[in-house]
Amino acid sequence: MSVQQSGLITPGHVALFATTGVIEDGGALPTADRVIASLRSANFNTTNDQPIAIPARISAFVLTGIIITKASISLTTAVGGFYSAASKGGTPIVAASEIYTGLTTTSALMRAALTSFGQNTRFSTANLSMIGGYMDIWFSLTTPQGVAATADIYLVGLDLS
Repeated sequence: MSVQQSGLITPGHVALFATTGVIEDGGALPTADRVIASLRSANFNTTNDQPIAIPARISAFVLTGIIITKASISLTTAVGGFYSAASKGGTPIVAASEIYTGLTTTSALMRAALTSFGQNTRFSTANLSMIGGYMDIWFSLTTPQGVAATADIYLVGLDLS
């Protein structure tokens, strides 16, 4: 059997058998976690929805973590989660009971505890709501801090586009 290549295989991409004996470029391998999207200066003193827009170039991804850091004050009372739809709708990605008390200084960081859905889902338009043409993950507190407070949120994962 001979193998023919129908096109160039880009370095770092997968060689994919298109048909018997024909190899094509199968796309990039997801090689490392990276920041998928972020919400800088998220308001930790409101229960309003705060969307985190996924860049349009990403059509599918898996979350490996959510990192929160750079809290403007010690977050002693803020509690809340991340969701696949607005108004604490869809399926929780991080439970509504998540507490942020570990964020005591601007240099402290924490990793939110992903639910089973958050850890084991291929996210796409099939399971995330859309606003303004972008897929969104929604951050929404159930209990606000009680005074002005902000922190940066980073969605970390693998781009499966």
